[in-house]
Amino acid sequence: MTFLNSALLFGLAAVAIPPIVHLFNRRKFDEVDWAAMQFLNLGQKTKRKLFLEQFLLMLLRVSLIAVVVLAFASPQLTGRYLGTRTATGPRHLVILIDGSGSMAFAPEGKPDSDAAKLWATRAIDHLAPGDRVAIFQVNRQAVPVVGALTADRALAKGSLELLAPPSGFADWPQAIQTATTLLDTVKSNRQILILSDNQRSSWADESTLAKWELLSKDSLPLISVINVAPDRPAEPKNASLEALFTSHGVSPAGREIEFRANIATANSNLSDVGTLQLEIDGRPALELPASNPVVFRQKFSVGSHVVTLKLPPDALPSDNRQDYAIDVLAAVPVLIVDGSATDVAGSEYLRDALAPRQDPEPTFVVRTVRIKEWSSLLLSQDVKGPGTPPRVLALANIEKIAVDQQQQIEKFLNAGGSVLVALGDRCDAAEWNRTAFRGGQGFLPARLVEPVGDEAELTQAKSLLIAGFAHPALDIFKDPLPGGLQTATFPRRWKVDAAAGINGSTGIPIAMFSDRLPFLVERSFGKGRVLLAAHPLDRSWRTNLHRLPDFVRLAHELMYYLAGSRTAERNLSPGQSIVFTPLPEESPGVVTLHSPAGPVRSIPCTSWPEVIDGTNWAGAYRVLTPSGRATYFCVRPDSKESMLTPCSAEDRERVSKLIPPLHYISSLDEMTSGAEERPIAQELWWILLMLMIGFLILETWYTRSLVRRG
Repeated sequence: MTFLNSALLFGLAAVAIPPIVHLFNRRKFDEVDWAAMQFLNLGQKTKRKLFLEQFLLMLLRVSLIAVVVLAFASPQLTGRYLGTRTATGPRHLVILIDGSGSMAFAPEGKPDSDAAKLWATRAIDHLAPGDRVAIFQVNRQAVPVVGALTADRALAKGSLELLAPPSGFADWPQAIQTATTLLDTVKSNRQILILSDNQRSSWADESTLAKWELLSKDSLPLISVINVAPDRPAEPKNASLEALFTSHGVSPAGREIEFRANIATANSNLSDVGTLQLEIDGRPALELPASNPVVFRQKFSVGSHVVTLKLPPDALPSDNRQDYAIDVLAAVPVLIVDGSATDVAGSEYLRDALAPRQDPEPTFVVRTVRIKEWSSLLLSQDVKGPGTPPRVLALANIEKIAVDQQQQIEKFLNAGGSVLVALGDRCDAAEWNRTAFRGGQGFLPARLVEPVGDEAELTQAKSLLIAGFAHPALDIFKDPLPGGLQTATFPRRWKVDAAAGINGSTGIPIAMFSDRLPFLVERSFGKGRVLLAAHPLDRSWRTNLHRLPDFVRLAHELMYYLAGSRTAERNLSPGQSIVFTPLPEESPGVVTLHSPAGPVRSIPCTSWPEVIDGTNWAGAYRVLTPSGRATYFCVRPDSKESMLTPCSAEDRERVSKLIPPLHYISSLDEMTSGAEERPIAQELWWILLMLMIGFLILETWYTRSLVRRG
């Protein structure tokens, strides 16, 4: 039941008027006992009868007021049990065209997206004079092609040429909700036509079925679904390229960076894949043989670059490409804060590993300060020269950090910086746990327990389990080499608890000692990363780590990995906004966005950062500043679109049961003949009006009856 004038229901408060009037008009008198009064006392039965008569009279008057209020509120019942009626008048049609990556499947040269355009053209031609149509291309969002209902069929057909190349995956429940919202502006004869390729993923997989269940079904129009690719094989052959990645999200100029990717094959062999093409900033660089994994190294100049790896063309081109955006600096800026109060000798080993004094062009630029020199501007000052704010903060064997220092560090992490915490003999476990761990709410990845081991007992020293190295920053150390990490010994070290935080987990151990205690623990915090080393990165506690050739490599790899935390801002998921700040900063102005699909966009910018939406399509995005400097962003394709398994009859039936107005058709005649049936709405005001008249007559008769009987 619904009310057309629901605001008038507040008038139900008037039902309190008769009881209130009754209470205020009760006659007050004093009782005086006298002898003859005992003969006039009413019996209990008579008293109950009088009370019941008065109660019924008041109930009649209250009901009369309630019925009057309900009648003015105009109640109505709506339901298919009351019957249905066929919608008449002009038809209002919303066409939803599948824009996901699977629609690029073209076994004979013509992609399924072309078939969808042809079906859409036919549907527009089927419209009668006065009918109106809107068109959306369904990707992660329903992107309007013709965003409002229009009767201009020429405009609607011409807009089909503006469809973007298929990419990403389709969110069908959200798209139907968008179309229904548009059709809610009209009263009758509403229809949705879905043109898709019958792919199970994004239609009948488990996650999408959960979305179907949550979809509001109260006002859904008639939904017709056409499979535009009925002849697609049940298990087509396909080779796809998985995500391209590197442990160096940021790198110094002129240094080689290693990239890796894997080739996935469905119903085919790796030998069927031809030569891969590598492009740098959109220009061909080299050719690579097909292998698993695909591994290559590349050098870059200073600036923003995009690395593109392509498979040879096949029947599904949308999953044959992977892009990766990388920032290249003249050198990576690192700030080291030493826990010593008098000198910085303890951090010299880490500093010399990163920036040797004899190296005229070091990979890293390093600034070292003592803990007592900490200031509020420390994390924003340039390390060496303009444009070199620290990317990584290294805390080397610090006794404790103050609350204001902890707040500044967490602000640094939230902005995309990263932190390396190297424990040592000066560290106060209670103070670190109080300010930096805070039960798992702080930035520290693990709770400090206590130092274990004895530096005098070298025979009891522990080593590292390098066979378990699977982290991107440690993978290169898995193969034992002379002077490698497998020869490092640690007589004494910190015991840390990586599962002591709220919900039982805080950090993730990425390297272990031979006694299974963590050596390195990682966690994400804000936009940055934190690594906790359970041993000093110097000569403390009689370790030999600082003397090994691999110590330099370890320091470099850890810093590369930490400095690359901002890579996530450059390599995005579909739909994730671009947050752009030019480095170094320029004066705000008009920035230009070049995207994989759609026209070039000019975006006025008044301040940094500039947030840019509209990244629904996978590929490389290039943002040009007013001075013409380019910054690249990449949107990763969705791997689910490489799964071309079609919906079975059971899958289609499950969706139909969840969405009753939805049905599958094979011709447009079935859609046009299936006019929308709407449940009949029955208004109840006239029934309440008759009831009010009846109550009024009954109240008048009952009152007169009581008066006659005294």
